This record gives sequence, C-alpha cells and structure tokens, in this order.
Amino acid sequence: MYELIEISLADTQRLLSYKRDLDLEIHLNIKGFDYGWVLNSVEWKPEMKILDVGAGYSRLPLHIARTFGCEVWSVDDFGLGDDGYWTRNQDPNAYIRENSEVKYILEKVGDSQNSSLPENYFDVIYSASALEHIEPSQVSGVWLHLSKILKSGGLMLHALDIAFPTSRRWPHVLMAVVFDVLYPFLPKSIRTKYLYETPKSYVRHIAKTIDLNTYSRLGEIGIVNMVINPEIVTEPLDYTLNRMIKDGDETARYFRVGSLQIALRKTIKEG
Repeated sequence: MYELIEISLADTQRLLSYKRDLDLEIHLNIKGFDYGWVLNSVEWKPEMKILDVGAGYSRLPLHIARTFGCEVWSVDDFGLGDDGYWTRNQDPNAYIRENSEVKYILEKVGDSQNSSLPENYFDVIYSASALEHIEPSQVSGVWLHLSKILKSGGLMLHALDIAFPTSRRWPHVLMAVVFDVLYPFLPKSIRTKYLYETPKSYVRHIAKTIDLNTYSRLGEIGIVNMVINPEIVTEPLDYTLNRMIKDGDETARYFRVGSLQIALRKTIKEG
C-alpha cells in the first residue's frame, strides 16, 4: 500500500539549508527543521488538497495556503476548550476566524466513523511535532484513519519529536539498544506500551499497522547513530527555558530531543 520515501533523523546541514533558502522564517530548532522539511518535500501546486494534523497555532498551514494557493485544512481540537495551554495567550475561536484561508476542523484524528474529514480526499497529509502526543494505544487507529483520508498517490509526511536515550544517562542507552534488538521477540503489549522508546520501535509499529516494508532502512535511525553522530539536530536550551518561563514549569530540565522524519507515498487504491 505504501512506498517508503524517507526515514531519517533531522540533521544540521539540511536545517541550515532550510534557514538559508526558504521564504518562511526558519528557526534553528526542531520545529524549524520540521517546517523546512515539509516545505522542501512537496512540489506544491494550487489544486492540491492539504491536511495539517495537530497544527494548533502553527503558521505553516497559513504559509502554504497563502504562498502556494493550496486548499489547506487543519485538524486539531485545540484542547477541546481546556483553559490551560491553548487559551493562555489567545482565543482559539478568534484565531480561526482571523485566518479563514485555512479550514480548521475541531476534532481529534483517529475516530474515522465520526470524523468530519472526507475519505480519499487529501493529496498531502503532514504533521510537525504533533503525533508524539498520541497515547500509544491510539497510535494505530490514528495512522489507519490518516490512511483512509489520503488519496491514492498521495503523500504522508510526519515529523515527530523523539527523546534521546542519553537524556536518562548511559545505562538507558544500553537498555534502548537491547530493546531494539529484542523487539521482534517481545510481547505485543510491551511493544505497544514502549513504542516511543526508540525511533526504530515507533517505525516498526507503524510499518505493521499500514503494511509498510521498512526493514532495509531501519539502520539509518539506530540508537548508536543518534548518540554519536554530531550532525543530528537536538532541541536547544531555549526550549527548556521557554517551558520554565511561558508554562511556569520550574521543575523542567533539559532533555535531548531530536526529530524523526517519515515520508510515505500511498501507491495502491484501497478497496
């Protein structure tokens, strides 16, 4: 059903090229890489139908709509009215009214039976630092839903924040390596519970969900490469400082976080 186009970790050389070459303001952090990667991975055309998953207040769907003239949708529940993060600095409903170039759908992805998103409709579905917030037990349902609403021949581009095992010191690095080695032999409940443990474990879970052959490419996202490759992009200290100041989290400490890129093309029409 799917052709694997790319599976990789964010790297500094590409981030610098995005910063230098793209029209959108690109910050030298994970989100900046994700935005640049999405923009650079698609041959944008005005007739395209685009879906941003979990955009929130992101400027990326607005940029795509205004710059390329695409029909852009954004699906996000904006916290479903929770008065925490989403309403601290602005009103989601006011933001949606002010940015009518994008069609905002206020719901979560994953419930295909009760969704407002049309099936076999979108040419491109992408997300930037969003899918990692999904509960492990719901990940398969989300990917199956996205598969239903993507056209045959369409692209899926997902960039997920992924924690480095070094954030919990070297013993955890060894545990992560062992986890990847033993993954095929572990019970399904364990594989699901810890699917965010390593980039490989997440991709293996997705591959099984949507019938994708990735095994010849998994070496590119191995733990050893994450730990020793100096070109791998990590979230700067500013990210943690922002959490302490903006979110009032005085207990926040710095974790090394990278970005996992997964690019797929849907090759066979369903049904």
